[in-house]
Amino acid sequence: MERSLSPARYPKIEISHASLERIFHTWGIPIPREEWVLLGFRGASPAVRNRSLASQILLNLKRPDYLHMRCALGIWNRLSRKVFLAPGSTVPHRTQVEKAMRLNGRGANQLEPGYYRDFRKGEHLQGKPRGHAALRQTQNRFYRRSLHAPPFRPSDRLFFGNPYDNLHCAWNPAPEKEGFSSAGCLVVSGIPQCPRLPEYGENLGPWKTFHDLLYQSSQSHYSLLLLEAEAVSISLREKVAKQRLCFGSEGEGVKKMQRQLREAGDYLGPINGKMDARTYRAWEKAKRSSKRA
Repeated sequence: MERSLSPARYPKIEISHASLERIFHTWGIPIPREEWVLLGFRGASPAVRNRSLASQILLNLKRPDYLHMRCALGIWNRLSRKVFLAPGSTVPHRTQVEKAMRLNGRGANQLEPGYYRDFRKGEHLQGKPRGHAALRQTQNRFYRRSLHAPPFRPSDRLFFGNPYDNLHCAWNPAPEKEGFSSAGCLVVSGIPQCPRLPEYGENLGPWKTFHDLLYQSSQSHYSLLLLEAEAVSISLREKVAKQRLCFGSEGEGVKKMQRQLREAGDYLGPINGKMDARTYRAWEKAKRSSKRA
């Protein structure tokens, strides 16, 4: 099992309305107009359990071990300037990755960090006994598949498509204990209410708060910013945050990178300042080539 990151070197991350505005600006992501925005921080967990929206939340950095829920998922309410973050996972469980190794990587995915606009209210495992209200991803996105045991690596195969992963309940209300239900979906700690399994009763754990906040809102469409928590921690400690990029970034930083890629012969698309699928593929290819050089 991989150890947690050193707290002396990597302090807690303070997530608040102000820090989120800075994070979106640093990664070149236009702040959404919608009231509710989804957040994902890979490799961090809330320092204390949050039962409602708060003005700020502290996260502890931890390396994902693909056995415990070592990520934070939550919601930013832009109008109230408050945030809710819950323990969960943005990586698949180790058993699913190892199973997929025997199937040429098929069956387990890891969503690439980036900005995704396609989460909609629906049902996970629609029509099945364990089906429950969740958020469904409906559009193409970048994800990786692995031919080796976790963790995933930047050199793992990159795909752009729709593997039909969702954001749902992890089926584990205790994040300190091993186990969560994911082969690539994003999951929040808790037990869900399943209409076809009445013995499970109501939603439990952090999932209950996450679910109730979203489903008490009339908003039906959500965007998600998923980032590596360590990169967020570093950027928030910089006096002047350096420009960072991910899938979905926009602006002058992307234009500069597109020009560099074009000069190197790695990109033939327009200089439009948008980190779309074509630009992201060229950027990833260039990074792999530079590492091999």
